Amino acid sequence: MKKNMLLSRIAGLIFVGLVWPNWGSAKPAPATAEAFAAAPNISRVAISADGNRIAFGYTTATGETQVRVLDVPTNKTAGVDVGTMKLRSIQFEDGGDVLITVSDTVRVFSAKNEFFRTYSMDFETGRIRNLLTTGGSLREYNSGVSLISILPDSPNRVMMATYDLNNADMVALNLYEVATDGKQVFTRAFGTDKTYDWITDRAGKPLARVDHDPKAATTKLFLAGENKQFSEALHIDNTGSQGITLMGLSKQGRIIFGRNTDSEFGELYSIDPVTGTTGKFLRSDGLELQSVFKDPWSEVIVGVSLGGLEPLDQMISSDLQEAQASLEATFPGKIVSIVSFTRDRRKLVAKLETPSTPPEYLLLNLDGPKINRLGEAYPGLKDVPMGRLQATTFKARDGVEIPVYVTLPPGDKDIKNAPTIIFPHGGPEARDEPRFDYWTQFMATRGYVVIQPQFRGSTGFGKAHADAGRRQWGKRMQDDVSDAVTWAIQQGLSDPKRVCIVGASYGGYAALAGATMTPDLYRCVVSVAGVSDLPRMIVQERNDAGTSKSSTVNYWIDHIGADDRAATEAASPRRLADLVRAPILLMHGRDDTVVRFEQSTIMANALKAAGKPYKLVELRGEDHWLSRTETRQQMLTELEAFLREHLGPGVN
Repeated sequence: MKKNMLLSRIAGLIFVGLVWPNWGSAKPAPATAEAFAAAPNISRVAISADGNRIAFGYTTATGETQVRVLDVPTNKTAGVDVGTMKLRSIQFEDGGDVLITVSDTVRVFSAKNEFFRTYSMDFETGRIRNLLTTGGSLREYNSGVSLISILPDSPNRVMMATYDLNNADMVALNLYEVATDGKQVFTRAFGTDKTYDWITDRAGKPLARVDHDPKAATTKLFLAGENKQFSEALHIDNTGSQGITLMGLSKQGRIIFGRNTDSEFGELYSIDPVTGTTGKFLRSDGLELQSVFKDPWSEVIVGVSLGGLEPLDQMISSDLQEAQASLEATFPGKIVSIVSFTRDRRKLVAKLETPSTPPEYLLLNLDGPKINRLGEAYPGLKDVPMGRLQATTFKARDGVEIPVYVTLPPGDKDIKNAPTIIFPHGGPEARDEPRFDYWTQFMATRGYVVIQPQFRGSTGFGKAHADAGRRQWGKRMQDDVSDAVTWAIQQGLSDPKRVCIVGASYGGYAALAGATMTPDLYRCVVSVAGVSDLPRMIVQERNDAGTSKSSTVNYWIDHIGADDRAATEAASPRRLADLVRAPILLMHGRDDTVVRFEQSTIMANALKAAGKPYKLVELRGEDHWLSRTETRQQMLTELEAFLREHLGPGVN
C-alpha cells in the first residue's frame, strides 16, 4: 500500500508585525452551529529552541487546515497544506525543522485503521519528508510511528520507533535514529514482539525499553547495557494491560516512570539507567496526578497536572513557576497553560481560556516586549455570550459524593425548572474539565442546563473513584448518572418532564443505557459513536488485535467484566430495545476505528424491530473524535433540531 503525499508547500506568506492578523470580525458572530463546529483558527502552537520561529495550525476561510511557520526576525512565513489528513501535533526539533504529525483513516486489507505519520518541514527550502515509513519491510503498513526524542545534542535528527522485523525476523517495536531530511535511518536498538515503549538520553543513546506480555500478565523494564544488550531491571506481575509508563528524565539523568500501584493519588518513580537503583521521584496527596510536562530540549520533567474539581498545572521548575505566576497575575480568572518554550525558557507560548471563554494564545517574552497576543482559536465565537459553569458535588443513592459540572444558559438570572441535558463523558476512564468545550457551550447557548456527572469510573478524583467503575457498566456507573438527574430535579434546577441524555463513545453507551434501563427518566436520547452491544465490542477488539490476549483486549475484559457473558448481555442496550420509550438519535462516524459504526447500526436495527422511534445519521468520512469540521457541524445541526423537537425551546 502506497501513501500519497498529501502535504504541499505554501510559500510567500507575509505577516505584518508579530501580532498576527485579526482572524475574526469586530462584531460578535452569532452562535450558530457553524461557528461552534469550526476548526480552531489557530492551534497546536510551538516555538523553536532559539525563539526565532513559531509554528501553528491554521484554518483558512475555506476550512482547509495548514501548518504555518513564522520567522520572527524577517516576519516571513512558509507552510504546508495538511490536505485530507488530520493535524495531531506540531513540534520543532533542535535544528529548526518542524515536525508535523497527522493521521488519516485508511483501509488495509479488510479493516480500517487510523494511520499516524510524522513529516518534517525545512523552512528554508520548503522540503517535506515523510519520516520512517519506507525502507523497512513492514513500515508503510504500520498504523503509526512514535516520536521518542528530538535529540537536543544532534540537530536535524530525531529518535523514532515503529514496528518492523528485528534481528530475529520477528515483528517488533524497534528504535531508529532518523535524519529530518528523510535520507538517513540508523537502527539504534531492536525490540521484541512484546516491546511497547523506549526512552533515550538527549544524545540518542538507548536507556531503557518496556515489554508487556498479555498472556503472562507481566510488564518488564529493561536497561541498556554494553553491545546493545538489555538486562531486566524491573518486573511487575498481574498486569493484564501495560503496567509501566515511561515519562522522561530527572535533572540527574534518572529515568522517570509511572507504574500500576495502590497509591490513591499517584506516584512517579525513578531508576538509575546504569545501576538499576529505584526510588520515588514524586508522590501526590489529595489531588490525583494526571499527567506530566516535559522539557523537549532536555527530556526533563518540569511540571505536573493535578486533578480534582478544579484541575491545575503545577510547575516543578522554578523559572516556569515564576512565568506561570506572572501570567496568572496578569490575566486573573484565566486558566493558563504553558504549551511551549525556548531552550533558555526566556520565551514561552501560553494558552488562556475559561469555561466561558474560547482559548487564545500569547507569547511571553521575559526580555521584552513582555506579551504579544498571537491569535484566538475561535474568532467566530468572540464576544458571544456563553454558559456559566458551576463545579460542585451531589450525593449518590449510597451516600458517596459525586463531582459534577453544571453549565447554565448565558445570562445572570436564576435558572429554575429548566429543560436539561445530562451529558456523561466518554472513556469511561476519563473526565470532564472546567475548560472551554464547544459541545457543552453549544447546548447551553441553546438555553439548556447541561449537567456533566463525574460518575464512578471517572479519572481525576483518585484511584478508588476510578476503580469503583470497574465491572459496573449499566450498574453503579449508570446509577450515578441517573442520580445526577434526581439531584438536579430536587434542587429545583431541572424540569423532570424535560430531561434528555446526550453522550459520545462511553457517554453514548450511557445514553443508550439510560434509554433502556431507566426509560421513564428521559424525554429523548442522543448517542454519538456509542457502544450498544458489549459482547460484540469485545469480539471486535479481539479481531482488531488478531488474538484473544492483548493489552487492549485484557483491559476491556477486565473493565467491562466480559468474562461474565450473561452480565454483559444484560448490560447491552441493543438487547433491551423493547424497553425504550423515548425517541433516540444515533449518530456515528463511518470511519470510526475505536467504536465501530456497526454498534449504531445494530442498535438501529433492534429499535426498528421493536417498533421504537429512532433516527440514524451516518457521519461520512468521520472518525471517533469528530475531527472534521463539516461533520461536526452536521452533528450539531442534527442535535439542535432533535433537542428542540423533543425538549422544546430552552431558557430565553
